[in-house]
Amino acid sequence: MTDRTIHGHATFGDSPEEAASTIRGLTLPDVIDGRYRVLGRVGAGTMGIVLRAEDLFLQRPVAIKIVEPAADQQVAERFVKEAQALAQVRHENVVQVYAFGRFQTASYLAMELVVGHSLESMIDAHAQNGATIALPRATAILRAMAAGLDAVHARQLVHRDVKPANVIIEKNTDRPVLIDFGLARKRSASNPRMSITGGTPSYMAPEQAQDPHGTRVTARTDLYALACTAFELFTGRPVFEGNDIFAMLLAHMNDAPRKISAVRPELAPFDDVLLRALAKDPAARHASASEMIEALHARLPLVDESPAIGELGPQVLVVANDTGFRRSLIRNTTQTLKTRGHEIVLEEVTTSSEAVTLGGSHPYDLLVIDDESMAGRTGELVRLARRKNPEVEIVVVSRDLPATLASLGEDAKVRHMVPKPLNVHVLAAVLGRTTLGGNGAESGSESPTSGPRSTRK
Repeated sequence: MTDRTIHGHATFGDSPEEAASTIRGLTLPDVIDGRYRVLGRVGAGTMGIVLRAEDLFLQRPVAIKIVEPAADQQVAERFVKEAQALAQVRHENVVQVYAFGRFQTASYLAMELVVGHSLESMIDAHAQNGATIALPRATAILRAMAAGLDAVHARQLVHRDVKPANVIIEKNTDRPVLIDFGLARKRSASNPRMSITGGTPSYMAPEQAQDPHGTRVTARTDLYALACTAFELFTGRPVFEGNDIFAMLLAHMNDAPRKISAVRPELAPFDDVLLRALAKDPAARHASASEMIEALHARLPLVDESPAIGELGPQVLVVANDTGFRRSLIRNTTQTLKTRGHEIVLEEVTTSSEAVTLGGSHPYDLLVIDDESMAGRTGELVRLARRKNPEVEIVVVSRDLPATLASLGEDAKVRHMVPKPLNVHVLAAVLGRTTLGGNGAESGSESPTSGPRSTRK
C-alpha cells in the first residue's frame, strides 16, 4: 500500500481483474466504455467502487466511480439528475465530474483524480501528537470548503455528507477539494463517523437525522455539517462525542451543542458563530457557507492563543513532503525532545507554500526543514519564522550541505544542519545542540561524517 489517498481512499495496487472481483454482478474489462483504461482499484465506498483509470482520448488520469444499481427507480433518477448538475459545477475546491455513463447494470462517473490526504487524517495525526492544526491554516481550509459549497449550492445542489473525510488536501498544491457527494446514498454504517443515508451521524443536521428520504435537506444542512467540521478542525474533537449511532443522532436532534470554548477556552470569540451555525432550526443558521466562515475569520484577531501555547509546550514545525521521511523526523524529534523534558506541540506540512504560510503567521520555537521539500524557499521560511520569533531554532536537513548553506547565506544564521541520508543519531545530536535540547550554548553544524551511520528514513 502506498502513502497516498485518492478521493479519500487509500490507494492499492490492484490489477483490473482484482478490482472487478469486488464489484458485485459486474465484469470489468480492461477498458470501460471504450475510453477509460482501468489501472487499479482505489477503494470501495458507500455507493460502489472507485477505480484509477486513464482517459485514452484526452490522455489524462481519472477516477472512475462505479455505482451499484439502485433498487429504487426514484433513487436512480435522482442520481442521474444530480450527477448531471454536479458536472456543471466548475470550482477549484469541488471535485470535477468529467462524464456520466452506463456500464452494464450500473452507472459510472468519470471524475478528476485528486491525490493527497484527507482532512480527517490530518486532524487525527495532529491529535496523536497532542496538537491541533494552526488557526490560520484551519481557517484557510474552511474558507476553501465554504467557497466550494457556495458553488455547489448555486446549482441548487446539496452535498449531504460534508465532513473531514470528504475533504482531500491535494498533494503538492495544498488545494482542499470536496469529494464524495451524497448522491443516492445507501443506509449502511457501523460507527458515527461512517455514512448513512446521505450523511454521517457525527456531522448530521437535525432535519437530516429526522428525514431518511432526504426531502427536507437544504443548503443549510451542509452549513450545519460544515460547522461540525470546523469544531473538529479547531479542537480535534467532535461537537457530540460517543460511539453509539442512535445516541449521536438524538444528540444532534435534541441536545444543545457545547461551546467550542469548553474545549479550547481561547476560542471563545468563535462561540456565537458556531452556535448559530449549529442551530436546530435551519432558518436560524447563516445564509451561506462563506458568510459563516467569514464571521469566524473576522473574530480571529480576538483569539489569544498564548495561554494555550504556554500550557502545551514548545511549538515545532516539521516540513517534509515524503511521508516516510516526515514520520521519521517527527518520531525522532518528538522522542529526543521528550527525553529533554519537553512535551511539544507539533505541526507537520508537506509543501513549501504551507510552510511559508505557517512560518510567517505562527511563532514557532523549532523548525525542522527538509531542504529538498522547500523548492528553493528555505531561506524565505527562515526569515519569516525569525520575524515571528527571533529566538526560533532552525534545523535544516539537506543532501548537499555546502550548497544549502551557500544558498541560505550567512544572514540566515542557520547553525544546525543534518545530512542526508538521515542518520537518526546525528539528528538527535543536532537537536541536543538547540536551546530546546538543553545545550544551546554550543553552536555549529554536526559534521556529515560524524556519528554512526544508520538506516535511511
